[in-house]
Amino acid sequence: MEVQMQFVKASPSQYLVVGEHGKTRNLGIAASAYLWRRSTYVLIPSTQQEANFEMTQESSDGVPLRFKGIVIYRISDPEIASKRFNFSGVDGCGEINSLINHVCLGELRAVISQMKMQECIEGRKTTLTDAIASELRKVVEDEDEKGGWGIELDVVQVAQVYIVDDELRQQLEAEVRNEIKSKSDLSDIQLQEEVELAQVSSKRKLNQASLETERQRAKIAQEKLLLEKELEREKIETEAPLRLLHIEKEREIIQQEIELRQLENQAKELEVHNEMLLEKAKLDLQKEILPIEQVPAIAESVSKMFQGANLSVYGEASPIFSSVGPLVEILANTLREIGSEKKASGE
Repeated sequence: MEVQMQFVKASPSQYLVVGEHGKTRNLGIAASAYLWRRSTYVLIPSTQQEANFEMTQESSDGVPLRFKGIVIYRISDPEIASKRFNFSGVDGCGEINSLINHVCLGELRAVISQMKMQECIEGRKTTLTDAIASELRKVVEDEDEKGGWGIELDVVQVAQVYIVDDELRQQLEAEVRNEIKSKSDLSDIQLQEEVELAQVSSKRKLNQASLETERQRAKIAQEKLLLEKELEREKIETEAPLRLLHIEKEREIIQQEIELRQLENQAKELEVHNEMLLEKAKLDLQKEILPIEQVPAIAESVSKMFQGANLSVYGEASPIFSSVGPLVEILANTLREIGSEKKASGE
């Protein structure tokens, strides 16, 4: 009896799902098996699949917009996916892509009808993408049906949003360019202001740093001056006794010099006084000797006056005797004193 079996094999990018006796089982990726002729099998891709969607829709302010998006998914549970979708044809993922397209477009229309043109363009990656991704996950992860679609979403994104009308698009693009230019100019002005403010702040900081440096220098100089004064004071206090002793010695020396000079002056005064006394004695002696030395001359003069004369005196003294009398008296006194001195010296 000939056994009716067939050999099947999946590629490294495929799951091999086999159906027998009303049940399905996943043999895995790149699996191979011998199956009975009555058994069925499908090859389900394990790689990422891509579904695209696009449409034209007016925004709430009446501007026609064109939307394009992409969904990247992969089949995570091939048994559930094989039950939900038909993979026996060539394009096994076509049904999944078609359903994803319908879900995305339906949700996108509902959201866009409530948004203005500017909001649609600016909210492409946020509002629109989040709304589609949230709704699509609810569908593919249907909690009412165990396992959902058996797929996992990797990427859901509204890729493009642009204006359909060329004239309107050019006008809006011009407005956007002008707005961008205005923002750029304003940004340049703000940047210049920030630069100037930064420069002013930097200068202020530099001035503050310089002022602080000067303060530190002044403080150091003041401390140095105080230290020098303290050292000078300590030096003075240390040297004061020596200096006082030195001053006292100098004072004593000066005092002795003064006393010496006073003694010298007194000696000189005494010498001068003695010289004056000696000179006075000489003068007195000359006064005493002068009459004695002049006695012979006086006597000779008197003798010459009366030589050959006969003197007769009558009555009172004549004028001649009045002038000669003192001389004779002086002469007599002098001779008397000389005689007394000789007598005294002889005794």
